[in-house]
Amino acid sequence: MYYKYIILKNSVVFRYALQDVSKLDNHFLLRYNFFVISKNGEKKMYKLKRLFIYIRVFILTVAAVAVSLFVKRRPEYRDLWIVSERGTEARDNGYHFFKFLRREHPELNAVYIIAQHSPDKAKVEQLGTVVPYGSFRHYLCFILAKYKVSTHIDGYSPDILFFNKFGRFFPDKAKKVFLQHGIIKDDLAFCHADNTNIDMFVCSAVPEYEFIDKHFGYKKGVLQLTGLCRYDNLKKQEQPTHKLLFMPTWRSAQRSIDKSTFMQSDYFKNYNDFLNSRALATLLEEFDYELIFYPHFEVHRFLDCFETDNARVKIADFKNNDVQDLLINSDVLITDYSSVFFDYAYMRKPMVYYQYNEAEFREGHYKQGYFEYELDGFGPIAATQDAVVENLRRFLENGLQPDSLYLNRMNTFFKFNDTENCRRNYEAICRLYD
Repeated sequence: MYYKYIILKNSVVFRYALQDVSKLDNHFLLRYNFFVISKNGEKKMYKLKRLFIYIRVFILTVAAVAVSLFVKRRPEYRDLWIVSERGTEARDNGYHFFKFLRREHPELNAVYIIAQHSPDKAKVEQLGTVVPYGSFRHYLCFILAKYKVSTHIDGYSPDILFFNKFGRFFPDKAKKVFLQHGIIKDDLAFCHADNTNIDMFVCSAVPEYEFIDKHFGYKKGVLQLTGLCRYDNLKKQEQPTHKLLFMPTWRSAQRSIDKSTFMQSDYFKNYNDFLNSRALATLLEEFDYELIFYPHFEVHRFLDCFETDNARVKIADFKNNDVQDLLINSDVLITDYSSVFFDYAYMRKPMVYYQYNEAEFREGHYKQGYFEYELDGFGPIAATQDAVVENLRRFLENGLQPDSLYLNRMNTFFKFNDTENCRRNYEAICRLYD
């Protein structure tokens, strides 16, 4: 028996049993800093592997700096924009921003950074130039880019961990843009100014902007209230889709547990029980609905733990499903604390928060920010499965309309309610050199 780890932020954050080591993909070994070890000697192997990766990235970076002196005048590197997400996908604000650039400004020298084996690579290639993540050309683009744009901090770099830790020691005149992965509602320490090196930080709502401005420590001009690029593609279906979407977020405590431990957790027990509840089955049958279960990306390594005999409950995986498509093509959202509910609110669609133990969540996950669900939430809070089903029934019986209280909150929360988010971000980025 071997174990596979993902290392982020200088700590081992994921672990699970792996029977067949040969199935590991070399790209993802490097991209996520995987390594395979026996159960013994974990600390020693971690340090050795991390050191090896740091040395490798350092050597490639120095080599790229040297080579860049000879290639910087080539057309493919002049006034270069690099756009990415985490190097492995194209489904978020990075993809929608790149799509906007290719459609509205084809004259720009813009490339998208994505892994060779990503399921999203083909659709990006239809838009423009793709640079393989982790390739030497990626290093050259990273060194020579005029603009670096990503949904994640340092997400455009060849190694997020290395450049987050050592990036500020390398000369870098590029303007670095954090498009964000979602609207921030909690106090995320890793996004504070002393933990980043960015020139533009995108916000979408006045409360979000004011909270970050007050608590995160950025100098004037870095925060830009321009809206999430992916919101340009959000649209409410005119007719009911007859689908409910269940998207709970993850828990920090899940970082270092295996599947057997996960299956003993309250998280698994509550949500798996809900998928199999008789009340839910009755509701789905009565209204001719399906429920799509798609937990946070970090939970997908445990996805095969969830089981149901209900043919109307579908367990959706990452490879074959796009989050935005799921959000658009569903009628009601069930979540706990996932910030995807902001996307749902942008479409003015009903939702219910299934929060069975908020105290436990706050103790082991993100610190409370400005958003309080009782006062600011866009839907009712349910602490039990029966309460969730009762609220779902009410939405289905009342024409899928949010209650007036929550609709008013939706209408006043966002700074913008249009499809000009990409344009505003582009214009703000262009002003960075003013």
